[in-house]
Amino acid sequence: MLQLLKKKAELFIENSGNSADCMEGPGIGSLIQNVGQLNILYFAIQDFPTLSAMYGPEWAEKIETDIRAALSDEGEANLSHNEFHIFSFNAGEFFLLDPSEKMDKLQLQELAYQFKVNIENKLKTDQISRTGNSVTINSGYSLFLAAHSTNKLWSGFLSAIGEARLEAQKSLDISNLELSNEFCEILTGGEIRCHYQPIVNLSDKSIHGWEALARGPLNSPFRSPLTLFDMAEKLGKLFQLEKVCRESAIRNFGEHRPQHKLFLNIHPRTIVDPNFTTGQTKILLERFGLKPGNIVFEITERHSVKDFKTFRQTLDHYRNQGYMVAIDDAGTGYSGLTSIAEIKPDYIKMDKAFIKDIEINQVNRAIIDTFTDFAEKIGGKLIVEGLETQTQTLAAIDMGVHLGQGFFLARPQKDKPELTDAAMTLKMATPSLYENSVYGIPVKNLINKVESVESDTPVPLVQELFEEKNSINCVVVVKNKIPCGLVMEYDLNKHLSGKYGVALYSNKPITSVMDDNPLIVDLETTVEKVSQLAMARNRKKAYDDVIITWHGQLMGTISVQRMLDTLASAQVEMAKGTNPLTGLPGNLGIEKEIERRMKTMEKYSIIYADLDNFKVYNDTYGFKNGDKILLQISKLLTWAAKRHGAGNDFVGHIGGDDFVIVTTPEKAERVCQGTTRCFKRLAKQNYNENDAQNGWIEGKGRNGSVSRFPLVSVSMAILDCEPEQTLMAIGEQAASLKKWAKSIEGNCWVRERRRR
Repeated sequence: MLQLLKKKAELFIENSGNSADCMEGPGIGSLIQNVGQLNILYFAIQDFPTLSAMYGPEWAEKIETDIRAALSDEGEANLSHNEFHIFSFNAGEFFLLDPSEKMDKLQLQELAYQFKVNIENKLKTDQISRTGNSVTINSGYSLFLAAHSTNKLWSGFLSAIGEARLEAQKSLDISNLELSNEFCEILTGGEIRCHYQPIVNLSDKSIHGWEALARGPLNSPFRSPLTLFDMAEKLGKLFQLEKVCRESAIRNFGEHRPQHKLFLNIHPRTIVDPNFTTGQTKILLERFGLKPGNIVFEITERHSVKDFKTFRQTLDHYRNQGYMVAIDDAGTGYSGLTSIAEIKPDYIKMDKAFIKDIEINQVNRAIIDTFTDFAEKIGGKLIVEGLETQTQTLAAIDMGVHLGQGFFLARPQKDKPELTDAAMTLKMATPSLYENSVYGIPVKNLINKVESVESDTPVPLVQELFEEKNSINCVVVVKNKIPCGLVMEYDLNKHLSGKYGVALYSNKPITSVMDDNPLIVDLETTVEKVSQLAMARNRKKAYDDVIITWHGQLMGTISVQRMLDTLASAQVEMAKGTNPLTGLPGNLGIEKEIERRMKTMEKYSIIYADLDNFKVYNDTYGFKNGDKILLQISKLLTWAAKRHGAGNDFVGHIGGDDFVIVTTPEKAERVCQGTTRCFKRLAKQNYNENDAQNGWIEGKGRNGSVSRFPLVSVSMAILDCEPEQTLMAIGEQAASLKKWAKSIEGNCWVRERRRR
């Protein structure tokens, strides 16, 4: 057996110079012959053959590559040199040979475990997104002492390899590790600190709240929160660790506005732990000027919930006290859409895996679009994590994502950070026609003056204010001119109408009855956006007034009724400018879009689309079928602009069979290609079998004579426009260009520069 192992080792060693299998440097054979001893660390993917069969060779190859890279990183970080070698005898296993100073077995055990935990954590996000599960890595260790004779050298080396494998199969009592003692000292010594990372409203770049992220001591293996919580879970000290982190986050949160949120990570098991009582948390909140409405319990979806019914009931209990709930890592863990829908979280956080390549990855874009709609329908908001570049952030904004978090916006810091300069100067996507139409009216145009009172004003004085001024139905509570609450008249009357209501609140400040979490928006926010936010509130508060601010200062309020009336009027005005058949904007909308493009001082292209032989088809097959073709081409143009265009393209219906698309010069030809190719195939569906097969129909032309006419086709003309061009000049150039396009038979497109 020893000879067989030796032959296998020698066969491997002959090829060990291959950079794919070993790190740079001398071969393994040379290494063991020229050192006195080696520290050996061993790592193996648990159930690797089974997992490979389940997930396939591509998965197996990737995870082996990832582990090798992670092992190399750990070696450089923890061994303080790069003289170590990594190699494998079998698939799914890795040996790290360290020729540095001899370590005792306890040191090797500690090091192997530390490597194991860090590598597992590095792999976790990718593996959960790929398979729904994390991988377990078994670790072992041994010490190789070189012998003088070649025979004993090889037998000793192979024996050390076998010993490391055996150690990996043993169950490890981590409570005996020095790492365990270090963790306990950190936990009891108050060495855990919180860093804060902002969660940003992507619509206006205002800070919505901060996520508290735990950090261990510097230069400690527990600096990483993943290592910190992994050890806590294995030692059964998860509850104690989360309690310390929670208290640290609240204690150091500092100044904040009433509407700001503090996101606290919490394990599902902690929520149902009998020792977890929000009463203690509430006392701490009051001490540092926070309320339950400021707190969001962020529950990771990567952990299974064994008793979902109890878990949901417990969540409902805390939410009734005013706390909010976020589901973290949505789409990557154990809970599916059904469980999220049952919990109805206030926030859904998408894992950063879905943000990778979001600019070009259509599948991930579709998933984020779906979750954005889903969040709105259950009355929540979507948060995307991992925004690390400008293009990712712009893509998220373009898709209408509510909130964002990531390094591009701000990195986590001990003191709550402001947004980066790049984020603050981010140029938003060009607004669409509708954002410049009546739908885009900012709420500042509808603002109402409002009475305000300081936060220490007694309740009876506010009641008198309502009685003196019959025209008001709400009062804003302020602190240093910054709104901190709202009192609706009907709600105050409800508090005072009880048997002991007046006596109970006679000496209490208005803060005891106010809504401490009102809807507060910036005065530049559009009416449409504010109305959506208002109607997404709790049913009991859906029709409460909305507070309007400017740089945090109170400006006034707006009623939901006034917003709905404004939107109803807007819809009527919009309908006046749209084609009744296709629903596309008409001439008024087209002119506004072109004028808007002119103001941006950027080049743009207008694509004119006109149906050929449509009159003959209409006369032969009837107006009803003619309308079907008009609907078909309108939908096709809209699809082509969305699929191949610049993302904010405009599609309009001039009238009859004439349409227009406004896009960028770079995208114009691709839009035309997609339209003409598809319409050539689709047009035949509008004819009977005989006409479709012939490729022509018989009918009367404009001169009254009967002749054969080809099937309906679309002619498209691209006109490249400069910002300074007038509408009249554009119209004149378009007429000649359209004439040229229609002179070409069949589905075609032309460009001003005589390019096809």
